[in-house]
Amino acid sequence: MKYILIIIVIIFFTSCEDDIYEYPDGISKPNNIVESYGCGNIFVYQYLDSLKVLAVNINGYGLNLTKKSQTINLNEANPNSSVILEISGGHPDSIYFNFCNDVAFINTGVTKKYKATSGKLSFSVSEDNPIKEKVWESSYYATIKIENLHLYNQENNDKIVIDEIIFWNVNVGWLPG
Repeated sequence: MKYILIIIVIIFFTSCEDDIYEYPDGISKPNNIVESYGCGNIFVYQYLDSLKVLAVNINGYGLNLTKKSQTINLNEANPNSSVILEISGGHPDSIYFNFCNDVAFINTGVTKKYKATSGKLSFSVSEDNPIKEKVWESSYYATIKIENLHLYNQENNDKIVIDEIIFWNVNVGWLPG
C-alpha cells in the first residue's frame, strides 16, 4: 500500500508540471537556411533576391512572447503584425533597403510595396518574456514560418503568392543606434 501511495504522489506531481517548450517550437529547421536579419521586438527581413525583400513586423509588446509557438492569421486585421514585400526600382544610384539601421541616406529610392492579405504566420522566440525593462538590454532570437502567403499591390492590382518562407533563428530585440 505504501508503494502505491508513493506512485500516486509521483504521478500527481509530474502531471501538474507546466508543459516545457523547446525553441523553436513547432517549426522544423529547413534543409536550406536563407540568411535573415532583424532587430526590434520583432522585426525580421530576408532578401528574396537583389531586388526583393520580405519584411515581417510583430509587435512583441502586444503579445506574450514565449518559446511556445504562436500563430497569427494574416487575413484578419491584426495590429500586432504586418508582412510586406518590397521591390526596388532598380536605379543604381539609389539605396532601396535600409532596415535596422539608424543612418538615413539622402539617395533613398522608392520601393513598390506588396502587403499581406492572407497566410499563416507561426513564430517562436528563444526565451520566455525576452523584452527587458531597459529595452536596449533585450537581445534574443526569433524563428518565423509563413505559409500560403498572399501579397497584394493596390496601385498595380498585382498579386504575388509565396508558398512558404522561414526566417530561421534571427537575432532580434536590440535597437539600432
